[in-house]
Amino acid sequence: MNLLEKFDTVEIKATCHISEVDKQFCERQQAAYTAALYGFQELTYFWEDMLASQRTLLGQPDSSPRVYNQYLIPCGDDGPKITIHRLRVQIDALHRKFLHTLADYFQSAYSITIQEDDLEAALFPPKPVKCGSKGKQELKEYLLWSSTVHLHYQDVAAHILRQFDGRQFSEQSLYELCCRCNDAAWSGVKHTAKFERKYAVISFLDSFCSFGYSHNDWEFTDKMKTVLSCAAHFETGSIGTYPVGFPQPPFEEPIVVNPLDFHGYERLVQMRLFKNGRVDLRFTSEDDATQFINTYLGRAYQGQVSE
Repeated sequence: MNLLEKFDTVEIKATCHISEVDKQFCERQQAAYTAALYGFQELTYFWEDMLASQRTLLGQPDSSPRVYNQYLIPCGDDGPKITIHRLRVQIDALHRKFLHTLADYFQSAYSITIQEDDLEAALFPPKPVKCGSKGKQELKEYLLWSSTVHLHYQDVAAHILRQFDGRQFSEQSLYELCCRCNDAAWSGVKHTAKFERKYAVISFLDSFCSFGYSHNDWEFTDKMKTVLSCAAHFETGSIGTYPVGFPQPPFEEPIVVNPLDFHGYERLVQMRLFKNGRVDLRFTSEDDATQFINTYLGRAYQGQVSE
């Protein structure tokens, strides 16, 4: 069994669950990809018939294309230079464009990281290099195989989910957010915490904000921006949802009111910024502060997301 036959025998069980919004996006992409795929496949068949007809009229069965395809090649630089090889290369590119479009969508929608090279490798064998007669033949066989492939978004999504150790997209989103928060709140060199809790207040101690003396305002550092995303999730229970009066992403609006009180919140009470870079986040109770640490910051350095 050669490599292409091995990939032909792979049966993918598309059992992933995606939201209705995700499904609508994927179905639109599926329809556009499939229409383009069928169009290029039909064009390939049509072009093969045209070549065969010209060969019959002007050449012999074993004639080189240059002998009989003069009516199919533009005389100047204008017009398409169509070949079977180029059509099959375009079909192969369609598959990969479909894969990466879906991957980019899920990465953007859920703020997650997808290993796109691994995804491509899971669905396609390595593309041969056109080098020497053997390489040319292997590439020809690969492109012929690729021209018969038809991807489905359910299979692509299932392969993406395999990268997440059983987590669904929303679960992976929270998992990666917590990893980034842990990375922001711990020293990657000393593996020591950059925060401390005292009663219902968590103090972030190491350059989590900066003070602008010219305008008497504060700005958040990237580390604190990650913590703010976690705090918003802790309050709302939804990633990407921010309460009224809470700093909004991309968290670049200068803070002119300090402390910042959160009125009507269930878990967050206040945020206070200091000129030395410290930020205090006050919760409604010690239990909430402890839960925030356990859920997002961690009791130990994890080192799963690099700075």
